Amino acid sequence: MISSDSIVTAGVFIQCRGLFPFQVGPTKAGTTLGVVRIGGHREHGETGWQCAAREAFEEAAVRVFPIKPPATYWYEASSEPELTLGDWPSDDVVPILVGMRQTSRQLTPIYLACSEDKPVPSTEAKALLLLSPGDIAAMVGSPPTLEQFMESGGQAVIKEDIPRHLRLEPFPQLRMLNALLQKHPEIALPPVSG
Repeated sequence: MISSDSIVTAGVFIQCRGLFPFQVGPTKAGTTLGVVRIGGHREHGETGWQCAAREAFEEAAVRVFPIKPPATYWYEASSEPELTLGDWPSDDVVPILVGMRQTSRQLTPIYLACSEDKPVPSTEAKALLLLSPGDIAAMVGSPPTLEQFMESGGQAVIKEDIPRHLRLEPFPQLRMLNALLQKHPEIALPPVSG
C-alpha cells in the first residue's frame, strides 16, 4: 500500500476534447519557454488525485474527472526517464505515470483525466498550450518558437505577456506523454460515458 505521505507532487494529463493543456512560461535561464504538465505540490491531508485535481483548477480553471489508464508506468526521475510497466498498490485513483526518486522514495503520480471545461490560465499560470497528439509529437521532435507554433495553427491561451520569439522546450512529462500516446493512442479519444 502506498501512503499519501510518500507523494510529494502530483500532476495530471487532462483530455479536453482531444487536446491536452500544458503550462508554458519562461524557464529559469530565460532562454526558452518550458512546456510543463499541470500539477504541483501536495498539501497536507491530500491524496495524489486530490492534489492533481486541485492543481488543475488552480492552473487551468478546469474541473477534472479521472479516467482509468490502460496501464501504469513507473519511471525514475532523471533527464531521460525510461518507462517501466507496473502497478499502483493503493485504493486511490490509479495514475498513468509514477515518478520515483530512488534515493528518497518520494513519488510523483501523474493521472489521466478529462474535462468539459474550457482550459484558461488561472491563478498560477501565465499561459497554456492546448496540444493535439500531432502537436505533441512535432514539439518533441523539433520544438518551434511560440510564435511559429501559433502561426501554424497551434492553440495557446495567454494571460500574461510572454516572449513569443523563444523556442518551446518540452519538459520530460510532455516527452513521456508523447511516448504514452504512441503506446496507447486511445488515451487521446474522448472517454466513453457509461
